[in-house]
Amino acid sequence: MTDLRIRLYQAMMWQRHRIRQARNRDEHPLRYLFFEISRRCNIHCLYCGSDCTIAERKDELTTEEWKGIIDQVAEDFDATKVMVAVTGGEPLLREGIYEIFAHLHQRGFPYGIVTNSTLLTPEAAKKIVACGMNSISLSMDSVPHINDRIRGKGTSQAVIDAISNLRNAGYTGILEILSTITKPCMPHLAEMQAFITDLGIKRWRVAPVMPLGRAAEKHDLLLDNDDVKALLDFVRAQRRLVNAPLRPEFGEEGYLGDRYEGLVRPYLCQCRAGINVAGIRYDGIIGACPEISQAFDQGDIRKERFKTVWEERYQEYRDRSWSKSLGPCKGCEQFKTCQGGALHLYDDTQTPTKRCFYKMVT
Repeated sequence: MTDLRIRLYQAMMWQRHRIRQARNRDEHPLRYLFFEISRRCNIHCLYCGSDCTIAERKDELTTEEWKGIIDQVAEDFDATKVMVAVTGGEPLLREGIYEIFAHLHQRGFPYGIVTNSTLLTPEAAKKIVACGMNSISLSMDSVPHINDRIRGKGTSQAVIDAISNLRNAGYTGILEILSTITKPCMPHLAEMQAFITDLGIKRWRVAPVMPLGRAAEKHDLLLDNDDVKALLDFVRAQRRLVNAPLRPEFGEEGYLGDRYEGLVRPYLCQCRAGINVAGIRYDGIIGACPEISQAFDQGDIRKERFKTVWEERYQEYRDRSWSKSLGPCKGCEQFKTCQGGALHLYDDTQTPTKRCFYKMVT
């Protein structure tokens, strides 16, 4: 393909993408719903964006409240079209969690969890299979000696054991490794890919650590511009290998420029928070992704119906023009495509993004 044809193809690709994104913002069909089931966690990752601890929070929603939320959303939306992602903290630490899983399955929702694996015992794996879970993301950031240093001693073996337990229990849904890439992980990307391949896992999502929570104070963990480029180059090179047993996927939504867009993940840049994605926090607050600042909270499930909030609010999510005059977005020729990048990197509508991938890699 000639350079001219490539440029024409890219122009058409982005035009279609912008049209689809505009239609999504106007129609905002709900397709993904986060349940931050608890902020409690039994490990202490150095970079945790939610700053989770083992301590229980007195304002957590009860099991019956979560079941009521599931019923409410199922009544107001087509449950079969809404993927529910159960996150934490550590979801399996929460009492009543399998009752919540079973209720999601009973009401017809496809659903999955993100787990650190430490509680995914043989018995837990059997319960998960019985509850009809569709997707499981196991958090492991690097090869064992690096991962254990970042996430805690024994967390790597927990992932290995969890995979075995799930297979022995007959689990057949999506099973992936989710890696938050910090600076210590960078020299071990190829080694980690080989390690995951040997485990028989076919899906690997990688995302650079966000400058949020604990990571905001640990600059030695954050990736610099060269690190981000190296990570993207690694993912791009591996995804070009059509017959590779494991092709990693870059898991951040921000715009990357023509050097990487369409080549490092199976979709173009898109922050769908508040457009197709909503979330309910452990305390009933309605927003979108759990990492997004509380400045973007939209309501309280204990006081109002979720559908009303979804249909009548989320204006700053769906119209991102407020970000156009902030920081690196100001005067940027790519704004109509990027729309200000990922919302979890903003403190509020008055503060610039904490990180612009486009500017980092160009």
